[in-house]
Amino acid sequence: GAVGGPKYGESHVNAGSSDLYEVNFKAGESAMVIVVGDGDTDLDLYVYDNNGTLVARDADYTDDCVVTFTPRRTGKFTVKIVNRGSVYNSYLIGTN
Repeated sequence: GAVGGPKYGESHVNAGSSDLYEVNFKAGESAMVIVVGDGDTDLDLYVYDNNGTLVARDADYTDDCVVTFTPRRTGKFTVKIVNRGSVYNSYLIGTN
């Protein structure tokens, strides 16, 4: 899970744009990121390690996204939320 415990937030991502978050996850522990959108557009979720390598993604055609992965080392990961639609999308984001 996330270093320091679960994280939660609420935001919106503009049409055709993306939001980035940096989260530290612990080595050897299952990590989860959840995004729940407002239903207006397709949101995609990507997680990259500190080397820029994609480690998890949820790129279906909904705005509800869930990814799980187990980091090999404790460190900073980049969470990217991409809005594929033509209007903004308000969303909730959480980690374990």
